[in-house]
Amino acid sequence: MAVKAAVKTRTKKKARPKAKPRAAGKGKRKAKGKSSAGLEKFREWLLAERERLTAELHEIEHRTARTDEPDRANELSAYEDHPADLASETFEREKDLAIGESVEGVLNKVITALEKIERGTYGTCDVCGGSIKKARLEALPFATLCLDCQGRLER
Repeated sequence: MAVKAAVKTRTKKKARPKAKPRAAGKGKRKAKGKSSAGLEKFREWLLAERERLTAELHEIEHRTARTDEPDRANELSAYEDHPADLASETFEREKDLAIGESVEGVLNKVITALEKIERGTYGTCDVCGGSIKKARLEALPFATLCLDCQGRLER
């Protein structure tokens, strides 16, 4: 008997009128002016760029970690090495660290852009809320500001 009542209740629920449309701001939003095909193109580029930057960052980290420190610990002194050689090694290590920081910064921007695609806010300026032009996104797919806001920021 309870089963029949539950079935009747479920049947009645199906006959209800359609739900009201969601209020603005609730649920996922589509990026203003961006088609799903366009978003997919940007998503694919950003995913490929994330993989490339991650591999480059790992290579830089591996190169900086793979120093001759264990070999140097076995030597009694650094007199055998020419000071210019030591300076070159130091320069290369510092250069790798600086490049690594730069790559990491771009990687973070790419990850943020991918998160914005998932949230549905990709292509929207973080400052004014306006739409970022497609040409700007094609040139810099991880852009977070429109040209006007970027210009004001750089002044």
